[in-house]
Amino acid sequence: MNDSGNYEIFEGLSGIVKGLETFAYALNKVQTWYQQNADNIANYLLAFAEFGEWSVATNKLIESQFVFTDNLTQTLAHEIYQGADVEKVITRYYFDNDEQNMKKLIQRCKDSNYIREYRELYNQILNAYDREDYLLACIGLFSLVDGLLADCSGINKTAFQKRLDCIADKFADKAELNEIDRKTLCIYDAFKKFDCSVFKDSRFSEDEPQAVNRHWDVHGRTHREHTRIDFLKVLLWLDAVIYLSEKDAQLGREGENDDHLQHDFIEQ
Repeated sequence: MNDSGNYEIFEGLSGIVKGLETFAYALNKVQTWYQQNADNIANYLLAFAEFGEWSVATNKLIESQFVFTDNLTQTLAHEIYQGADVEKVITRYYFDNDEQNMKKLIQRCKDSNYIREYRELYNQILNAYDREDYLLACIGLFSLVDGLLADCSGINKTAFQKRLDCIADKFADKAELNEIDRKTLCIYDAFKKFDCSVFKDSRFSEDEPQAVNRHWDVHGRTHREHTRIDFLKVLLWLDAVIYLSEKDAQLGREGENDDHLQHDFIEQ
């Protein structure tokens, strides 16, 4: 990496990424199953169509820098799949209805034990957000994510792999994915494309990216106006790292029983 800050982020993230590498096997199992069972696809047409729409929607979200850490329902996925403007869909989801979903996201992060050591920083980030000082809020969030990634570099890769193997088995058995499975998939796909996200390395000798970018923000080189959507994008990354860290800890404590995990992984 050209930027030492980005390199340090990747170092902090390495434990999580290595723990997720096995998930490629799950995706390969799906592709192989499709190829080997082409004649039987008609029997599962509805399920495949829904999963296909959901997968396309997930990719569109990631391409727009959104790590969707809430439940990507089939209704939302279908709207995005049909070509709706991703940013408008996400804006409506988080900021309509008196910003209830945004408030839940902010509080979910605040309630995490992983934020406890960063309480002062997080509160000041929220104060900047409330004042609509979105650039300052984004810089604060990037700093917080950096610290949290370093804290989480020791993630239990074996335990998380067992959770991913459960999803792989569901693929092989053509079983429906639950909310936790879908959320794990969303986050995994986002981490696979980490270097194309808000953390993408971008040379200062080139034009500034039009989307929020850590490299330009934390080095004081940005000249673009930041918005609440920029803040949301970085906050969702924070939520994703917290999610993986917390679920990893639960996996380590409670074992691999899938029914037990589904019960314990209910959204806060």
